[in-house]
Amino acid sequence: MKRKNLISLIATSAISLIFILLTTESQTKIAQPPTIQTGAPSETTCGKSGCHNTAPNSFSGTLSITCNQSFYTPDSTYVFTITTSETGMTRFGFEATLLDASNIKRGVWAIINTTTTTLQTATNNRSYVGHKTANSTNSWSFEWTAPSTNVGDVTIYVASICADNNNSSGGDHCYTNSLVLQPQMSSVKAILNSENNFQLIQNPVTDKILVSYNNSIKGKSLIRLLDLNGRVVKILLNEEQNTGSQTSTFLAPETSGLYLIDYSNGNNHTVKKVIVL
Repeated sequence: MKRKNLISLIATSAISLIFILLTTESQTKIAQPPTIQTGAPSETTCGKSGCHNTAPNSFSGTLSITCNQSFYTPDSTYVFTITTSETGMTRFGFEATLLDASNIKRGVWAIINTTTTTLQTATNNRSYVGHKTANSTNSWSFEWTAPSTNVGDVTIYVASICADNNNSSGGDHCYTNSLVLQPQMSSVKAILNSENNFQLIQNPVTDKILVSYNNSIKGKSLIRLLDLNGRVVKILLNEEQNTGSQTSTFLAPETSGLYLIDYSNGNNHTVKKVIVL
């Protein structure tokens, strides 16, 4: 009988310890989200086994990202608003980071409401803004100041949790979303005539666009076709390349007119006008 009581006591204690550990972990995440969980390139989310146990975007909830401008100008400040919701859920949280086309952190976050949002910097040198305490608040606003130079497109990556507040990971749902900000057209004009390592082999063009360029780093090279408002018409090239001289040929757009060719590699960023006949 004593042996059975001892075994029962040990089992009860073990269960209690597991409950305490799980509750502690849950409370930590309620107080502040873990970093590197936005779903951005090379990141996961909290929608996984051992955390909230459901794959992202598997249910009917929503996650929206809005900004007071669709373009950015260097050194200017903008307001992002994140809103997430799902019927039947009562506790909400989020985390966001912002990267350029080479997945490098750009710009600076600033908190508007210190009661609801918080900032963190992770070991990957990325900055994160997230909920301060996960509760019934499901919308958060914060500021972002653009870098001092035009760095091309930047993307904000966001992951959210809609939870049922039952003190367990079961029944919680994860959502992800992203939003791209392009450089303001005035910034594009400012670099049209700058010294660069990117050249159009022929201009005007008819059916093909031929370019030559010199990559300064081994990494992602991005070449885009833009309209005169800075909007992306087509991604011509987006791949990892070696340093040094490169040449590429792309199909010209079917519609004649004046376009912009936007090239970026590392810190190099060049825009050229191209006439399509």
